[in-house]
Amino acid sequence: MNSSFPKWYYSTSFFLWLLSIILVDDFGIGFVGLCTVLTLWQASRLVTKPNMLSIRFINLVTLLGAIATASLIGLKNSVNVFVALMLVASLLKQIHATQARQFTQICILNFFTYPCLFLFTQSIFAAFLVLILLAVNLAIMLNLEQNLRFKSALKVSAKGLVLVLPVATLLVVFLPKLPAFWQLPAPQNQAKTGLSENVDPFNIANLSQSSDLVFRASFENTQQTGPFYWRAIIHDEFDGRQWKVSEYQGTNIRALPNEATGKATIIAQPSQLPWLYGLAYSYSRSAKLNSNVFGTVYLKKLSAKPVEYQIDFTDFEPQDSLRPWYYRRNTALPDGINQQARQLARDWDSQSTTTSQFIELMQRYFLQNGFVYTLTPTTTQSDDRIDDFLFNSFNGFCGHYASAAAFLLRSADIPARLVSGYLGGEKNDNQGYYSIYQYDAHAWVEYFTPGVGWQRLDPTAWIAPERMTGSLSQLEQLSSEFKSGLGYSLIGLSNWQSINWLRLQLEELDYQWTRVVINFDKEKQGALFKEWFGSSGQLWAGIFSLFMLLLVSIALFYLSKRFTQHKRPIELVYYNAIVSDFKEQLSGTTAKQHIAELSKLFPELEVSLWQFYQLIEKSQYQQKPLTKFELSELKMLYKSIKRKARK
Repeated sequence: MNSSFPKWYYSTSFFLWLLSIILVDDFGIGFVGLCTVLTLWQASRLVTKPNMLSIRFINLVTLLGAIATASLIGLKNSVNVFVALMLVASLLKQIHATQARQFTQICILNFFTYPCLFLFTQSIFAAFLVLILLAVNLAIMLNLEQNLRFKSALKVSAKGLVLVLPVATLLVVFLPKLPAFWQLPAPQNQAKTGLSENVDPFNIANLSQSSDLVFRASFENTQQTGPFYWRAIIHDEFDGRQWKVSEYQGTNIRALPNEATGKATIIAQPSQLPWLYGLAYSYSRSAKLNSNVFGTVYLKKLSAKPVEYQIDFTDFEPQDSLRPWYYRRNTALPDGINQQARQLARDWDSQSTTTSQFIELMQRYFLQNGFVYTLTPTTTQSDDRIDDFLFNSFNGFCGHYASAAAFLLRSADIPARLVSGYLGGEKNDNQGYYSIYQYDAHAWVEYFTPGVGWQRLDPTAWIAPERMTGSLSQLEQLSSEFKSGLGYSLIGLSNWQSINWLRLQLEELDYQWTRVVINFDKEKQGALFKEWFGSSGQLWAGIFSLFMLLLVSIALFYLSKRFTQHKRPIELVYYNAIVSDFKEQLSGTTAKQHIAELSKLFPELEVSLWQFYQLIEKSQYQQKPLTKFELSELKMLYKSIKRKARK
């Protein structure tokens, strides 16, 4: 390996490895292991300085790396495979690099590789990281092409990136939001938001182990109070193990209600499912969404970035009855399972004359038999899971209680369905919005009463009423159990006041970035133009943007000339200052010839002059940066030579 290049040229390997760590959820631990092996190989070569690798060997390793990458990630997700191959290609190229031309090729490739992070996350933290990586990458190129020292090159690259930010801002704000020529494929990995169309409620407790953000919500009426039941998916078919999504989940409502009791703005994170979140009976007038017959909303087309939308919500309308086929659908149960639960429901049915009385008997049973709310319930593989829960284990998560309640209601011929969504949310007191995380996933029941219609029933509220407000992370009774399931995360360390404060500040910063920058779409642009320029906002915005772009371009031209007038290396400045005083007496054409002639003119300075030349030779001809001690020595020699030469 050529040791004439500075070690920081090889920092690319570390940066690429860091990107693989950040994308571990998308690429998998196997791919991270592959990148780690390549990075360690690079590090070992820097330490041991082995012989240059042959082209044949590098080609073989490249082929094996491509095969391993495709095997670890899979060929179905084309975006992931493409980015992963770019990472591996850059790492392998870095290992093979021994010439300036090869390092230049790596830098050019990195200008495309680093921004690929935005394909997976558009957070403000990702933006800062990419800017830092691009600044270092540009500094390497400046060092290669213009022989600038590291600090000088890094300053120039950082200034250059800062200079283009005003232009980038203008383009984001004023450039017309035209339809995309191409779009990223819809998310193909497992959804990080956790909700599934077919829910085994006895496994929903696993969701408490994830602290991923699902969505944020803010209300038009800031005095809105909970509990907030964020409805997402309706399950109206039970096969004995799973509650399956209703086949009418994607059936649009014919006409939207005229009046709403509340309005909310929601920013949902990308998911592989189209189903979004709303309160009570929700509907949306957004062109990106559909509103279905259950009072929930869903995307017309999956999005690879956060989706911002507005909902109106209102109470369910009273209904006298259900159609016979729909009544049968919501009371149907598979035969031959949970016989004890069926008998218990029949007993309660014989003791009650109304649905309310039936529910009171159910509540009394849960309270009198010592049921416990826990995030780590007893597992069971029995076909009679509900019997096992009601008569043996007596502990469970929301899925246990909701599934058991819906089964008991249906056993008494009371129409019931399971709803999966989220409960509560962590409120940001400064901005007034709520953050809903994956661990806030919840399941509850909706049952039908003639003359009233569909009503919500949450049996979890009987066992853990404190769970109904706020977020699961704020439930003190389950604090240790909850945080132990999260592993290493800021939320898991929120018992430390300083860490929790930092977490909230970072979360608020990310919220503003997502709302103002990431979700700045055509609708927001049009509203901004109208506010600034009136009814003819689009026209005036175009004129204004052209004018501002012209001014900024002129300013950038002069500023770039000023900032790109790079300082010459100090050794050349000193050398030229010495030689310029004796131009008429010097006939040589090289620095070495000039030093030799000066030594003849000033024999007493011969030693100092050749020491001075050795430092110039090391910096300019051997391409080795001078140390601080050598720079100090260079300065002393310069002053000494100038002083004695003048005498």
